[in-house]
Amino acid sequence: MRTDESTWRQVLAAMPAGDVEVSEALAVAFVGSDDFKAKSGSAWLWWPGGPGRPARRCDWNGFFPADWGMLMVMSEAALETVCAEGDSCMAGLVRRGKIMPFLLQQRDALEAAGILDFIEALELATPKH
Repeated sequence: MRTDESTWRQVLAAMPAGDVEVSEALAVAFVGSDDFKAKSGSAWLWWPGGPGRPARRCDWNGFFPADWGMLMVMSEAALETVCAEGDSCMAGLVRRGKIMPFLLQQRDALEAAGILDFIEALELATPKH
């Protein structure tokens, strides 16, 4: 599968519809594994919690902006599977190491941004500190 804009848009379209009220705007950033290794390339941003902020592409230089709550590093196999099956397969892809999730903010901020529900759907634990 060729990783191009249409592939990423298909992945972002598969993300759960946002019906969660959010009090903080944090994005879930999706990056391909090759770009992650190179610490340079494109990131695709999705904001849970509704259509207020449309998903979009941005340049990525290896640093994590303050408005990113979570980073999802996607292998080619993960991209292909999510495009074919939707978001319901993502927890299994995380368990098999095809998606590497990184939490970039504290739990309270993730919850305020509506990301905690997504994290729980991926069957990830978030410590309460």
